[in-house]
Amino acid sequence: MSAVARPAPAVAPVHRVRWRTVTASGPPPHPAPALRGAKVLVLGGTPPLARAVAVALREAGAEARADDSGRWPVADEAPDGLVDLGHAHPFVPGEHHGYRTSLLRSVAALRACYPHWRREPDAHRLFYVVVTYLGGTMGYEAPDDAATAAQPLGGIWAGLAKTVHREIANCNTRVVDTDLADLAELPRRITHELYRWGLFEVGYRAGRRRTLEAVPEEAGPPALSLDAGDLVLLSGGGRGIGWRLARTLAARHGCRVVVTGRGPLPGPDDPSRVLDDEQFKAHERSLWARRRQGHGLAAVRAAVDAARRDRELVRNLDRARRAGLRVSYAVCDVTDRDQTAALVARYGRTITAVVHNAGVDSPARLPKKTDDEFLGTVATKVDGFVNLFLAVRELPLKFFCNVGSLTGRLGGMVGQLDYAAANDGLARLGLWARARAGFPVMTLCWPTWDRLGMVANFEATLRYMAALDVGEGLDLWMRELTAATCGEVTYIGPLGRALGPHQSRGYRVSAGLPGHRDVLSAVFHLGDLRTHVPHAAQSALFALDSAHAPVLNDVLVGGEPSLPVSLLLENAVRAAAWVQPEDYAPLALQSMEDVYVALPELRLRQGGIVLRRSVTAGYTDGRWTAHVRFHHAGTGREAARLRLVYRRADAPVEPYAGQGVGQGVGQGGDENGTGGPYATATGGATATSTAGAVAASRRPPPPHEADLPLRWSGLVLRRAHWHTGPQDTCTAEIRETPAGDLWMLPGWPVSALPLTALENVFRRTAEHAPGAELTVRRVEVHGGIPVPAPGAVLVARGSPDTGRWTVSAADDRALRLTGVAYRGDQR
Repeated sequence: MSAVARPAPAVAPVHRVRWRTVTASGPPPHPAPALRGAKVLVLGGTPPLARAVAVALREAGAEARADDSGRWPVADEAPDGLVDLGHAHPFVPGEHHGYRTSLLRSVAALRACYPHWRREPDAHRLFYVVVTYLGGTMGYEAPDDAATAAQPLGGIWAGLAKTVHREIANCNTRVVDTDLADLAELPRRITHELYRWGLFEVGYRAGRRRTLEAVPEEAGPPALSLDAGDLVLLSGGGRGIGWRLARTLAARHGCRVVVTGRGPLPGPDDPSRVLDDEQFKAHERSLWARRRQGHGLAAVRAAVDAARRDRELVRNLDRARRAGLRVSYAVCDVTDRDQTAALVARYGRTITAVVHNAGVDSPARLPKKTDDEFLGTVATKVDGFVNLFLAVRELPLKFFCNVGSLTGRLGGMVGQLDYAAANDGLARLGLWARARAGFPVMTLCWPTWDRLGMVANFEATLRYMAALDVGEGLDLWMRELTAATCGEVTYIGPLGRALGPHQSRGYRVSAGLPGHRDVLSAVFHLGDLRTHVPHAAQSALFALDSAHAPVLNDVLVGGEPSLPVSLLLENAVRAAAWVQPEDYAPLALQSMEDVYVALPELRLRQGGIVLRRSVTAGYTDGRWTAHVRFHHAGTGREAARLRLVYRRADAPVEPYAGQGVGQGVGQGGDENGTGGPYATATGGATATSTAGAVAASRRPPPPHEADLPLRWSGLVLRRAHWHTGPQDTCTAEIRETPAGDLWMLPGWPVSALPLTALENVFRRTAEHAPGAELTVRRVEVHGGIPVPAPGAVLVARGSPDTGRWTVSAADDRALRLTGVAYRGDQR
């Protein structure tokens, strides 16, 4: 859910990024206090390494034990965290299958913890930390000594760890990559990493802590050509995106393409060949009817899916043949080394390129996924790659292309623990192979394609990221192939509404990510997450200090710098957006209601402020409603409360029909104020007509500056030049302060609310009748929140007598405020 009404598109352009390692600041050189007393289970790795890690954890105060069973020894209890040392044995292609035992051990441990961890509200306590052995740079930099990158299959555990939070919402994750030459330091480093959550992936090499950052990069120029003399071997290419690539290669370049599948083609009398569409639907119904005959649901569903796959494959091949395209089918299970070797031997040196597209995705939550299903998904990607690579390694290929997925790089969806593990394992294998092949090895990590490929629920995928247009994807794919790209390339579209709080902190928010400013802003205002109940509630500590936020010196309460109310409201809006309905319905803010702010509790202490914030949300009378409360972390007293009400973002809205910019407004511009930087709130009113002067004279005289507890400097949130008209109506044109002026940060958050305009409304109201508490009955959004483009202006209009105000933009977006008033002791 966005804080700004902007329904996410189903299909959107993508950005091409590479991942590079960058220096990351290290944790403090001592264990976190939260580790003391924590129950930690250490599994995997080698027995000596597991024992050393357990000893280090106990010395740090944890209750730790090394046990591959994955179960805590006390009945009906689970550990607070798992330290999974993964598969630490050297990687020998073709003799690498020991990873399966290690992986099932990890899966069993997570299954054992699953029922205990699933509903834990504490956002800090639980963790799944894995160790990989890719040389300390997560495999993205070729090590000086190839032996240090001993186990590229560590990517399997990385993909698994980065997806756990989808099913266990409050399970913190960290992947610690190490250089085998530096294993002696690993136990100590683990004790320092635990309970200092944030980045998902870190590595240590030569004493330096590293992480990954996305960097935009265009594909290279064409480096090779494809023509009728090429034969492209395409695993698993009989359907979906693989088939679309096969057709494109054959149609655009005249290539011969061999697509593969595990089973033989259906015979001439098979229903997939002889039935028309209506007859085939009846055939499907007959298959489903087997449920009434006692057949299991899984078996019936598998039969229906197989029939549909056969029909799609047969039709694809028939259409290609009629179009004169040289596309043929070969039976080969690429997870079988002998079958793969035999297939490659059949075509020999006529093979000029390989695309490893085979994959299996059967979404199901971990408790419902069998070991065979988990291993089958991983093996198709991982073992399939190893078998193909070994079979073609000595051939003079033009390229070897892996078809990867963002589920590996960023983590998968609910039910995709195995699919994410498979794809991240594939990507790291591709990085390993690029230094060992005489041809380019690339892994292209795609988002979901528009209603194409292994998508069980297309609408559900849009919660995570917009889909890729098929035509655009094929053009990008061909560009990568002909550029002879090497390494991993990621294509990323706009992130969806299902971005969770743990995932949002797991990656360095860089300019290479689409919508990075919105993500950065959401993460900034999230604060230090303390509790999280998905789709219901959340609590966090939100801290600001004036050294990084000049805006905190803009408002004085009782002579002390204070958090501006507008920024408090901004934080409330951003925080509430993290608690979304279970169906992730696209929502947009409709109103803020019953706003109460205790201004003395917003004063800074020692140059900063820390607030405890809670959000509870649910449907009330059919509307998604969030209640936000703030308490001062030091005093414990209530600082603010409000209610936010949402509408569906895709519902039609009525634009605000008020006056636009420049109608009936003088040309005063911004006011710098008089009487020094902290001019009183009474210094800005200027009557522009006789009627205005008469109206102003009827008002009670403003309080003396010494009696007024509220003052604004206007140095950051610029003070508006108000014009007073009939009935004491005040009007001003206001230029919003650029977001970069509010903060002294390397990357600054953008604002969802018009902070400068709101602050000027509150200031103008205080001139009329100040007080220690601010209340606003309602802030209603009309047509969208008016956040102007750089250089544009907003119009604020209203009356402090009535407490009614509007803040509007030229495009009819507006906020309508009612019941704006101060009350309480002015001192």
